[in-house]
Amino acid sequence: MLGLSVLRRKIVLYVILSSGCSAAFEKHWLPDLEWQTASNWADGRVPEIDNRVIFPQQTRHAVGIAAANDLMLSGIDLPRQGSLVLPRNGKLQLSNSRASAKVKRWSKEGNFFWADPANWNGSSVAAPHLERVPCRRNDVVLPSASRTLSVLLPVRQIEVRSIRLSNEEEPFPKWEWESFRDRREFSRGRFTVKYTEYSCTNCFCQADSQSDYLEEICAIQRPRCGFTGCQYPLTVEGHCCPYCGGRVFISKKAISLVIVQAAADEALESYAKKLAWYVRRTWNGGVEVLVKEKGDYSGITIDEAVENLKETLQRTGIDVTSTETAGAAMKDSRLAVTLGPLFGTPLVIIALLLLAFLYFGYSLGQVLSGCMEAVSSVRDGIRTDKKYGFARFENVPEGNVQIADVPGISRREADNDVEEITQTTGGRFENPLYRSKRDKAEEHKILDIDAPLSLATLKGKIDDQLESEEMDTEE
Repeated sequence: MLGLSVLRRKIVLYVILSSGCSAAFEKHWLPDLEWQTASNWADGRVPEIDNRVIFPQQTRHAVGIAAANDLMLSGIDLPRQGSLVLPRNGKLQLSNSRASAKVKRWSKEGNFFWADPANWNGSSVAAPHLERVPCRRNDVVLPSASRTLSVLLPVRQIEVRSIRLSNEEEPFPKWEWESFRDRREFSRGRFTVKYTEYSCTNCFCQADSQSDYLEEICAIQRPRCGFTGCQYPLTVEGHCCPYCGGRVFISKKAISLVIVQAAADEALESYAKKLAWYVRRTWNGGVEVLVKEKGDYSGITIDEAVENLKETLQRTGIDVTSTETAGAAMKDSRLAVTLGPLFGTPLVIIALLLLAFLYFGYSLGQVLSGCMEAVSSVRDGIRTDKKYGFARFENVPEGNVQIADVPGISRREADNDVEEITQTTGGRFENPLYRSKRDKAEEHKILDIDAPLSLATLKGKIDDQLESEEMDTEE
């Protein structure tokens, strides 16, 4: 009971302190378009004297040169649209063009949309995209008068509570804000941002144009959604992407958002480094608390935080109707899904071919041997850039190779025009890669004096000797 009474006292104190404080509802314009901001240049360095500056052709916003009073460049390539904002009595000088001038490139392109959630801060990352941009209950804070402003206003008319400059404490009166409709800072034909007619802390972000405004926001935000890192993403009103986080629903009875915010801050205080939370009124009149991790979604921390928030709200007498979480975390497998069919399909085809060969009676060894021969053929075909090849031969001690147990003709003899054929069981043939000295010595012996001699035999010996000498000469 003591802990509960302390919690209630904290909530009452929070409500009292928050009732007169409007800073929590301010939305600040973020884009920095100043020449002197190093991050606005492609190489991270501000142009120096005699540099050549190039702006992208699609630079559709203003660039402020307020801090550079005497700027001298060797050249400047201007975009098709957009503008350069010089300070009062400031000047931009061009020196003689040099071919060796260092080039500097402006890194930003396109317009800066009022309806882009990335251009505003002042909201929790757990808030839906519709409520990250200025709503009817928000005070808008624009850059100071010394900085450059370039805004593309929404297509549909929207309402905000007030608008002021960051160096001013008081907002513009309604009549003064209306006089800004013709200024170059707001590059849209219609001046669509108006002051709301009444103050309402429990109203929707926008009134009749809420759906149209959300569609304009989502047209900018959807391409940034990326991979959904949770198993069961939530559908949140006013959010353009699947929502990975958790939420707690509270009954539809009238309850102040400030009271729920105080209870949520007390319950989730220990998770402040890991989680962000946001209290909002749903489109059907209820209240919900959205919880989201500041980094990558893990799921475990969300489950613990949602359960702790539910118990804390119930202890303070706030009726919790239901809770939801986005389930387990999912890993980004888009690359594997893309490359899987590319590399997996050939492996499946090879496996099917292997099974087909085995089915038709081929052994595994035969299939592997055939594959190796095919790979060797392809490899030899690829090596077409070699102009020379070498062969290695091994000489044997004898120049003749004996063929055993093969019927053949060993000698032909002719005497008196009668040929005698002798059938033997073996034969010899000359190895063309080797010719022994013994064979050469035998070849120099043309006639055998002891053997019978005939004209046909003499003619054959002479022809063989002449043919052998011709072959030696060619070698």
